[in-house]
Amino acid sequence: MYFNDEDDEIECDIAESYGIFSPGIRFWNKEVNLVSWNGRPAKIDIRPWQRDHKKCGKGITLTREEAENLVKLLNEVLKKNTRSEKTFNHGARKQPDVKTEVPKTLDPFYRELKLNPGAKPDECKTARNKLLKKYHPDLYTGNLSYATRKTISIKEAYEKIAAWWKKNGLVR
Repeated sequence: MYFNDEDDEIECDIAESYGIFSPGIRFWNKEVNLVSWNGRPAKIDIRPWQRDHKKCGKGITLTREEAENLVKLLNEVLKKNTRSEKTFNHGARKQPDVKTEVPKTLDPFYRELKLNPGAKPDECKTARNKLLKKYHPDLYTGNLSYATRKTISIKEAYEKIAAWWKKNGLVR
């Protein structure tokens, strides 16, 4: 693919795509790829790309050695925790690790959503939406009163779990 920068034409060849580390808005994603610019040897490339890879934004290219040094440096920065978690995440509250100790009283609500206790709120929301599509009275082909009761219990289960997470300051 070619990019025009006023008088210069820049040739770009993505040799290997490693992945998207930040899905973007308006069809742009921040990606890590192995890219050859103007026929030179391919380097690790970090930059935003349009999803069709026809355009890219400003970024950085690194040799393997530079990338290894960057990983070491970033690991040190993250281990040191020199900033408070609140500052580092731009004010966002920390989501706990996958296994969070939740009170046993929430277990039936997690079972209602067909999840293991301690599942994160976003997982609960996804499970709730999936179950509501299945049991909603307008969509369910079986007993209407069963579908209504099931829909109500799914909504209540999600609300109880979400309230606990919010009360404990683990989500907004």
